[in-house]
Amino acid sequence: MPIYPPEPDPLFSQRSLATLLKDLIYKMENAIDELSDDVFLQNSPDDLIETISQGSYLAPLELHVDKGVSHPPREIKKTVVYGSHMPIDGFVYSIEVPYSGASGLFNHEPENHALEKPTARLNSQNNCGSLTINRVATVEITRQALAASVDEELQKVRGYIGLQALQIDPFNASLKDEAARIVHGRRDRLLKARDIAASLGYPLYQRVGAPQTYISPTVRRRLPTIFLPPGTYQPEPTIAEAEYQNILRIIENMSFVMERNPRVFSTAPEEAIRDHYLVQLNGQYEGSATGETFNGEGRTDILVRDGSANLFIAECKIWRGPKQFVEAIDQLLGYVTWRDTKTALIVFNRNQATTPVVDAIKAAVETHTAYKRGAMLESATRLRAVFGARSDAARDVIVTVIIVPIPTAT
Repeated sequence: MPIYPPEPDPLFSQRSLATLLKDLIYKMENAIDELSDDVFLQNSPDDLIETISQGSYLAPLELHVDKGVSHPPREIKKTVVYGSHMPIDGFVYSIEVPYSGASGLFNHEPENHALEKPTARLNSQNNCGSLTINRVATVEITRQALAASVDEELQKVRGYIGLQALQIDPFNASLKDEAARIVHGRRDRLLKARDIAASLGYPLYQRVGAPQTYISPTVRRRLPTIFLPPGTYQPEPTIAEAEYQNILRIIENMSFVMERNPRVFSTAPEEAIRDHYLVQLNGQYEGSATGETFNGEGRTDILVRDGSANLFIAECKIWRGPKQFVEAIDQLLGYVTWRDTKTALIVFNRNQATTPVVDAIKAAVETHTAYKRGAMLESATRLRAVFGARSDAARDVIVTVIIVPIPTAT
């Protein structure tokens, strides 16, 4: 009752897996190096890191034996097959097992490997496909013997997939760090070179009409404005993260006052509540904070400006459910121009439990069409996330949602 093996064309044989992993790192480096200096600097570093790390992610192979199928046997007569010296009568049995993962991995040999490699016909697509295991057997073959032969081949495939995982899993886990090294390395080099060029005593060439770098006038609390080097990569006014956090702290402190004084604020309209925030902000930023100010596509509730530069935008809303909250995000992003990067959405939660509202807000943020990454609770009632600007998705807009519980006055 002989079973004849297929002609030898083993999987996991054509190329070294270690070489493939090195090539993928080179691919990330080349993707960054191919960008012009200005295009590279104008893109968000986090976006670049996310893009090149995802592009090099290697989806591990996985067999789905439970979804395998047996094809109808094909009869052969007086045929010479591999492993037999004489023509035989018998049947060709074919078992097809689907898989998922990077199809090319079937051609790569892991560092640790067995001497005997599996043999199967690869029917590959992009990140899925199937393996077909063929066996030629004479008519006397038993079901148990044929099943054992197929199972043995599948076990070899599983073994090699496991050996590949010893290299692929740590490689995938390190991709974000590798991408950050590549992106920040080039960014640091470029900015350092431009800083050196700016310090030579000669005016740097600027595109006609490019905005000039300026220094913020001193106010009671100075807004430390950050500028990137001039030139084709234009200087962008923004506030430092520490100052952004200070503005959010002022808003939260005022919010705590509202929570503790429900008689005053439980029925107050949005405009009156907003004015309390403006009073506190102007107490530290001396007239820089205004309300109902035109910017972008409409009037924003709170705007902190330094001269002609917008440094902080906030919108106030009463919680009326996820649908209205998504509309509030859209409204806020509509007020954001290309140069605005730090914003807040202040949500007043009246007469409802706060925890379900926080959960609903986080879910709505993560499913918003402009959401990019980083949805994170910074406190029990404060969530931060990064969105893409409406006019330019490559521009990061930081949105901090502050939930203000206002209980009913008793």
